Amino acid sequence: VEIAFAAWVFLAIFYKEYRPKKSALLIALSAFVLIVTLATIFGVNPFKSFWSNYERMEGLVTYLHLFAYFLVLAHVFVKKDWKILLNLFIIASIYENSYAFLQKMGILASPQGGANRTDGTIGNPTYLAAYLIFILGFCLLLWMESKSRIQKWFYGVMAFWTLITVYFTATRGATLGLLIGVIIFGILYLILKSSDNPKDFLIKKIIAFFLLAVLLVSFGFWFFREMPFIRDNPILSRLTSVSFTERTITSRFTIWSMSFEGFKERPILGWGPDNYGIVFAKYYKPELYRQEPWFDRSHNIIFDWLINAGILGLLGYLSVLGTAIYLLWKSFLRKNLSLESAILLTTLLLVYLAQNLFVFDQIATYICLFTLLAYIHALSVSDSSLGSVADARGKISQNNVVPRHSDSDKAMAAGILLLPLALTIYFINYRPLMANLYLLDAIKIQNQDFQGAFSDYEKALSYNSLGNEEIKEQVARFAIGIGGLQEVDAAFRDKVLRRAIAEAEKGVNENPLDPRAHLFLGTIYQKVGLSDNALLVFNKALELSPKKQQIYFEIADIYIQKGDYQNAVKVLEKTFNDDKSFGGARINLAVAYILNHQQEEADKLLIEEFGVPDVADALLAQIYSNTKDYNRLAGVWRAFVKTDLKNVEYRKNLAGAYLLANRKAEAVNSLEQAVKEIPSFESEAKNLIGQIKSSQ
Repeated sequence: VEIAFAAWVFLAIFYKEYRPKKSALLIALSAFVLIVTLATIFGVNPFKSFWSNYERMEGLVTYLHLFAYFLVLAHVFVKKDWKILLNLFIIASIYENSYAFLQKMGILASPQGGANRTDGTIGNPTYLAAYLIFILGFCLLLWMESKSRIQKWFYGVMAFWTLITVYFTATRGATLGLLIGVIIFGILYLILKSSDNPKDFLIKKIIAFFLLAVLLVSFGFWFFREMPFIRDNPILSRLTSVSFTERTITSRFTIWSMSFEGFKERPILGWGPDNYGIVFAKYYKPELYRQEPWFDRSHNIIFDWLINAGILGLLGYLSVLGTAIYLLWKSFLRKNLSLESAILLTTLLLVYLAQNLFVFDQIATYICLFTLLAYIHALSVSDSSLGSVADARGKISQNNVVPRHSDSDKAMAAGILLLPLALTIYFINYRPLMANLYLLDAIKIQNQDFQGAFSDYEKALSYNSLGNEEIKEQVARFAIGIGGLQEVDAAFRDKVLRRAIAEAEKGVNENPLDPRAHLFLGTIYQKVGLSDNALLVFNKALELSPKKQQIYFEIADIYIQKGDYQNAVKVLEKTFNDDKSFGGARINLAVAYILNHQQEEADKLLIEEFGVPDVADALLAQIYSNTKDYNRLAGVWRAFVKTDLKNVEYRKNLAGAYLLANRKAEAVNSLEQAVKEIPSFESEAKNLIGQIKSSQ
């Protein structure tokens, strides 16, 4: 993109045919990029807003590249170029569809999709479905514009194959979006298409029948969702399981309400791109413990832009889509676009927006979207069909040069353009790439070559570029990991820990509103025995995220290590009372009660949830073992045995607890009972029983 953009700037300087052509879409997109730039500058973390991170790569730098991509396509491509480009998208989708099909067959793994959902090479079922919505639209557009029967068959087959792959992703947002798209397309076609001849009237009747069939089938699947043929089908059951009481759906509403609170705090330009994590932490609600611990997106494009760039960012984003739809219909009125294509592309943009109400953009959809936007811009400034820009390449002559320039002028301009191009490639591509490669190398070898891994980490940090925050976190994990290894030289361990602490402290200074940075620093402090420092940092994190259970747990751990069980109880009571349905918070509080000699309160807490005080939980087993309450320990292992009667280790641990409690007869009896349940355990059990009896 950078090279192509520099070449386009050169052309635009000397040839007016390549200069930007004014359109409402170009103005809207320029305004949108300007708003994102201002939101980055005035956001809470401009560095992160500019670069984003390795996982998302959705910072200002990406929007600038997408805008440059738009400008090049919109002002260089001619009719045949658009056909080639859209066909290249479809050719790429052949590989993507094939990959997803092999995943469905079980030949290739689907890491995030699991056994029932395909995620393609993109690595996420939802992202794959969002990308394929555009591919489906491109297939149908070329199908409509094609005159050849063979081409129509090809695009028709590709459209159907793509639709099947979307089904295999089992993505509810995309499926709902497509259903909405079918309805929109059908209604617009029935309203706007004339019935001047019998053929058109027949097509309208077919579309009306198809629209009715889609609605009836969709409603039927939802109405009969409890029938075995739907309930037992993992894809159909997921697609028909949309319910406002479902945990995933309710958590979305919770996250959106948190996002709204964040928007109210910074309503004009928001928090800056890629800073949603700060909003999530600040307005975190305890019931979200059921979800992943840290969200970096609101999973709704409206709220994402309200956070990224405030009300201006959202209006800018919506104005781009609204302007694109307006220009589609303007192109139709100018006869640059058929009615069917105008309806199709309008529907495609609305389907894209509808599915984005449940997810968010990423580079695969952004490339498709900005390609479509450039295509629409080209249509709006063109005098011929299928988005043909004036074929400047065949028409450039001396009369078109403005003004007339010599070859030396062109060489000088090229030389001047090469300098910013080289700097851009170096800072935007080379440095982040090298940092990433050193990071990957460090991660690969950190369990075998400690010295080499640390050297690679230091090199990665030296670039201070994209992914800098993640590199610091990986250094912290590495330092903590080797901190307890006796085989590692003490001087080297000390060196690594000092560097990790320095980087973590720098991370806190760079991200003062991000509790995650404080958690990493506090964890290292705690690891090296600086518990008072850790406590200060964790309490600062708690100020940034007052409801986050993880922070309370970290603080309670420090109090427990200090033997200050009373304060540990106070801390854990606070987070438990925020949401009593969180089992982890309940167990942690019970443990604190036990350590603080409040066994009665611990029993009451456990009975309230589990009906009994003896609960199968590893932490309870550890605490009872540490406090030498072996009768209680035996009760915990009895509970474990009930969860899995065939587990030999549970049986042996139960017998061991009885022995520690000096209940040898019950130890023997438990092993004898185990033999009845697990015949293969007989030989080992007899040996253990013999040892117990001989010890009497």
